[in-house]
Amino acid sequence: MSKKNGAQTVDVVSGRNIVVSAGKGKTNIDEIKWLTQTVLDYAAAWKTKGWAYIADCSEMDPVSITEGNELVVMTQKFVDAGCKAIGFAEGFSIMLKVQAKSNTQRSNTGILEGHFATVDEALKWLKEEVNI
Repeated sequence: MSKKNGAQTVDVVSGRNIVVSAGKGKTNIDEIKWLTQTVLDYAAAWKTKGWAYIADCSEMDPVSITEGNELVVMTQKFVDAGCKAIGFAEGFSIMLKVQAKSNTQRSNTGILEGHFATVDEALKWLKEEVNI
């Protein structure tokens, strides 16, 4: 069951402990806070088993430093809630890849991350390399 708020949509991968968000266009702090809480709500049952998150950024505009700071907080909260890996589907945007890597590094969590052109590639990586 998808949930949507502004530029953000969140869904769960059937049969797997994976939450996927997809954004389109420009997002803001309130949408990122909603996104964080919605993902945490979906993943709450998996905290002890571990789970993964995929951010489909392929249709997103780059974010400002303020929104980037909120994404750092989001990553920290996900790790605290048992997230084992984050996959980024960035299409072919170098700018989105650079921003995603920077935000993950600034989170100081050491979470395993992967960068892919598509969500399907991220799902394959999570199955084969992370076993989720």
